[in-house]
Amino acid sequence: MARVRLDPPSPVLFTTRLNVRVTDLNYGRHLGHMELVGLLHEARVAFLGEHGYREFDVEGCVLMVVDLAVSYRAEAFAGQTLIIDIGVALEGSRGADFRYSVRESSTGTLIAIAKTGVVFADPEARKVVKVPEPVRRLAL
Repeated sequence: MARVRLDPPSPVLFTTRLNVRVTDLNYGRHLGHMELVGLLHEARVAFLGEHGYREFDVEGCVLMVVDLAVSYRAEAFAGQTLIIDIGVALEGSRGADFRYSVRESSTGTLIAIAKTGVVFADPEARKVVKVPEPVRRLAL
């Protein structure tokens, strides 16, 4: 069976810590896949906020997630604190990948590596546009 192969972010541009809540657990009593995606979203929003952006206003553009990939490496449990590192890689002239590594804070255990591919869109025309220049500079 072919596996998704993802690289951790390099360089790391942003790091945040998020707690695994009881409501983040699935029937296996560990962090559920939908909830992990939600934590990645929270981390991305925090990263954007650090640079004065919001997902619905990045240099006048909106971000649209076009793909998502996650490679799970270990379980995470309620009460643990996760360290999420983020990097950004440009994908052509119109897109970027937010790359993540998720580690447990006390042991450093790698929980997951992930990426969300995004494009930038003009909210009025609802058309994909080029990556704004300030974002291009940030990703380099």
